[in-house]
Amino acid sequence: MYVVLIALLYILLMMVVTAESVFKGVMVLLFGGGFIALVFYLLDTPRRVRSRRMAEMADRGDGGDA
Repeated sequence: MYVVLIALLYILLMMVVTAESVFKGVMVLLFGGGFIALVFYLLDTPRRVRSRRMAEMADRGDGGDA
């Protein structure tokens, strides 16, 4: 998943560099970067939930060592 993220950031950078004006470059950077960040956050949700559950289980001592 990180390889895809790096590729998307590279594409975004190339779009910003080739923008016709500074204003368009900043807008592409803000909206494109925000969209990529949102997609990455949503795709990373299952991992964050899983690690939160594991931390809670470790705090309670429910390691399954019966």
